[in-house]
Amino acid sequence: MALIAQRKQDVILRDANGFNVTGGRTRHEGVEAEIGWQALPALRLGVAGTYARHRYDFDAAIEGGETIIKGRDINTAPRRLWTTTATWAPRSDWRAALEWRRVGAYFADPTNTRRHPGHVIAHLRLSAQPPSEWRASLEIENLTDARYADRADFTQGDWRYFPARGRSAFVTVAWQRE
Repeated sequence: MALIAQRKQDVILRDANGFNVTGGRTRHEGVEAEIGWQALPALRLGVAGTYARHRYDFDAAIEGGETIIKGRDINTAPRRLWTTTATWAPRSDWRAALEWRRVGAYFADPTNTRRHPGHVIAHLRLSAQPPSEWRASLEIENLTDARYADRADFTQGDWRYFPARGRSAFVTVAWQRE
């Protein structure tokens, strides 16, 4: 477990219109934890996450009508981030892992009046390394092909979404001579 306490100054932020805001200050407090459990000889369960507040530490009126107020949450900075993993390794040369990632709700504007609910995504990873120089792996991100936004914000009276990639598969085959 780790405790987080950080203050930043001379921060450069980007407002919703893409303009830089200079001379900012922020503060960050929270906790980060990880726990694992060997449930069965071949099954390991793990949870890792953070709970943290990320806040503005200054006041500013920004062009375009946005207002930053000291003590409010930094928009698009979730307080909760969690990952739960189940790893199955029936042999030393074969492994499968199913991972769930949770990005918690966050404020979508600097005035903290609009909230985005966050999202949960699943990933699958398979890997094999037979007793040879070959190694292979398959990773499937966004296993359920969920439609979600990597980030969302509320600007100029409307929502703006930055869509995440749909289901994606990555295959790796490697050969290494010792």
